[in-house]
Amino acid sequence: MLISSLLFYSFWSLDFLGLLILSTVYNYIILRAVDRGKQPKLAFIFGIIVNIVNLGIFKYCNFFVTSLFEVLNQLKISANFQILQIIAPVGISFYTFRIISHLIDCYQQKISCPKFIDYATYITYFPQIASGPISRPHEFYTQLNSPSKYDYKIEEVIVLILSGLFKKYTLASFLFNFTQLPFKVPQQYSSIDLILAAISYSCLIYVDFSGYSDLANGISCLLGFKPIANFNMPYRSLSLQEFWKRWHISLSEWLRDYLYFPLGGNKYGKLRKYVNLLITMAIGGFWHGAGLNFIFWGTIHGLGLIVNHLCKDIPQAIHLKLDYAFPRFAKFCSWLLTFTFVTCSWVFFGTPNWKTAIGFFQGIFRFSAATVQFNFWQLYLVIAVIGAINLWGEIISQVLQTVLSLKNLFFRVVLVSLLVYAILMLGPSTVPPFIYFNF
Repeated sequence: MLISSLLFYSFWSLDFLGLLILSTVYNYIILRAVDRGKQPKLAFIFGIIVNIVNLGIFKYCNFFVTSLFEVLNQLKISANFQILQIIAPVGISFYTFRIISHLIDCYQQKISCPKFIDYATYITYFPQIASGPISRPHEFYTQLNSPSKYDYKIEEVIVLILSGLFKKYTLASFLFNFTQLPFKVPQQYSSIDLILAAISYSCLIYVDFSGYSDLANGISCLLGFKPIANFNMPYRSLSLQEFWKRWHISLSEWLRDYLYFPLGGNKYGKLRKYVNLLITMAIGGFWHGAGLNFIFWGTIHGLGLIVNHLCKDIPQAIHLKLDYAFPRFAKFCSWLLTFTFVTCSWVFFGTPNWKTAIGFFQGIFRFSAATVQFNFWQLYLVIAVIGAINLWGEIISQVLQTVLSLKNLFFRVVLVSLLVYAILMLGPSTVPPFIYFNF
């Protein structure tokens, strides 16, 4: 598995592979010092700093240097230094998070230092290295060395792989065409087009990323690992707090366990809880990308979570029980508000910079009478299909698994073949890359 992972990663770049191997080796040395050395705390701090610096150099160096250059120009201070264009290795954010969580767990004596080949397999594990999910070391090692690892249900694996292919190859590839130009040159589109583009991007990033997670989980099942829940119909959420329990679950739990809780969580009063939420989400936004738009995206989600908690904390503090006269309508309003907030925040996530994001919203509220370019029934159908996946995804999955568990092998083979054929026929000739490969 280790050889397969290294071979898989080498297709991106041999230079990136060399960096991955080097990072794995020196982090294992640090891990041994944390587990068995005389100064475990010193080794732990050193390991955290080294990995943050490593991530900062490759992912954020350009951002900080460019920002410094702009500040100096604003102050009319001449600055003619060369700006190095450093390319971030694929998946560096994801495997750095795995390295850091391993260091923390080992320092807290939740796990001991494993064999090097086990450690290297965990860090470089190819289904998850590019875009997650972020597996925890204890769970990974337990399943890696388990004698009863291949106990998966084949129908569950088939549904995961078919789901991943359908979401990415068919749905995401179609939506890709409705999001690229509006998110780069919003001034060329009408208000209706920009609203449709924003909704399309919400749908796109969901099917693109959850499609990857489904494929990663399907392949992991075949290799002897249980699937990691990374998405759970997030767009049916009735609050922002619920959304982050359903969206990119492995990252949300990582930020909770390794950042929010160490900051104090909710142990030290309400105000401290709100501050910790804001810090956690702002750092989560910056983790996604080096830019003001990503920082703002994370910050507004932090502020949204604070408002979400205030709406619960204030009634509890004054012993007020809210009883809605029309509970279904109240739920619908909660869902609409949550989905609108998330969709608007994705604009900052999907645009290349802060100015373009502001221009996008200005275009929406310009209410121009320009011709609507995105008025296609196929687009509305795809959005409706993704809505159905978010509402009844579990039911659809269970029905498919039930049908595929029938004993008639010929029927199962024919059904799977027809589904794969339909996915390939509905997909394009050229498939766009996964969005989260950028992070």
